[in-house]
Amino acid sequence: MAANVTETFEEFDSRLINIVSGGFMTMAIGLGVDTGLFDVMCSMDGPKTSQEIADLAGLKERYVREWLGAMAMGRIVDFNGDQETYHIPEHRIPALKPKSGKNAMTLYAKGVPMLSSVYKDIAECFKKDGPNGMAYSKYSDFHGFMAGLSSRWFDNYLIQHFVPGIPTLKEKLDSGIQVLDVGCGEGGASHLFAQNYPNSQIYGLDFQQHCITKATEIAANKGLENIHFVCQEASGMDPIWDSKFDYVFMHEILHDSAYPDKLLDETYRVMKSDGILSVIDTGAHSKLEDNLNLSPTIGISYVCSMMNCVPVSLNFEGGMGLGAVWGKERAVEMLSDHGFDCEVSKTPGTKFGHFLCKKAK
Repeated sequence: MAANVTETFEEFDSRLINIVSGGFMTMAIGLGVDTGLFDVMCSMDGPKTSQEIADLAGLKERYVREWLGAMAMGRIVDFNGDQETYHIPEHRIPALKPKSGKNAMTLYAKGVPMLSSVYKDIAECFKKDGPNGMAYSKYSDFHGFMAGLSSRWFDNYLIQHFVPGIPTLKEKLDSGIQVLDVGCGEGGASHLFAQNYPNSQIYGLDFQQHCITKATEIAANKGLENIHFVCQEASGMDPIWDSKFDYVFMHEILHDSAYPDKLLDETYRVMKSDGILSVIDTGAHSKLEDNLNLSPTIGISYVCSMMNCVPVSLNFEGGMGLGAVWGKERAVEMLSDHGFDCEVSKTPGTKFGHFLCKKAK
């Protein structure tokens, strides 16, 4: 794509100021989520002072006042100078509720401070003589961050919209089938499958033991007896699982895998001949020029990919480092190369693609 030769220095400088200012403001938005300030302000019965807001949130007024100043400058919170009160206009509230809002931007904001914790480490990875990648353990609560993002979609879309959109799947789950949730993390999807389809047996697979431990504890607390969590590399699944599963589910996992080729080969092996595979992954294109005019959130994907997806994949010897924006075209090609026919559609409630796959005949 040719450079924008009509853009002036002043226009570019203004745009750059907005980008950098937004990065700083994002940290304050994340704090608003973590401290519960957005929850408090979205439920207030009218404008209140910084002291009243701090008291409602159980926080120190001086810090709350500074946060309110940042939010006022970001035009997120409205300030009345005569009364020295603050409030969030009603039309903004749906966008600011972290879990039930119309979008997940407030949850994404928490990713900025989380990824900033490895800023210097990632800078070292850029160097020719630096490390190839980064271990998951280097990130502060990355799985908690991802669980927060994923749970919003799981809770609002997985059972209500996603499953019914796949021909015959709901009927099969109701009657009872074998389901594998690859890269299950803390078990958000697995728990919902088990709760809503008690006749089916649900297996959750993840290579992080702390995730499996937490997922197992949650399942026990919910009294779910039709769920089984296994700590294992997805690129080397249990050898006794040949042709075991009727349905395999992967949510934002394939592009993070160090060895996606081996993962797909293993998935092919453990699926029944008439089994179904759902891969929820990139909604972008494989060529950068095709993404330039897409949603601005694609830019978030590139940064997250640079800071996490690529380094955690390349940390393994021979890791492919696909990255979060590897693109739909390349995804279809890889799935085809490993024995799958797939249909691509938009995943309800997100900008990700849904690659619905069956074994090629």
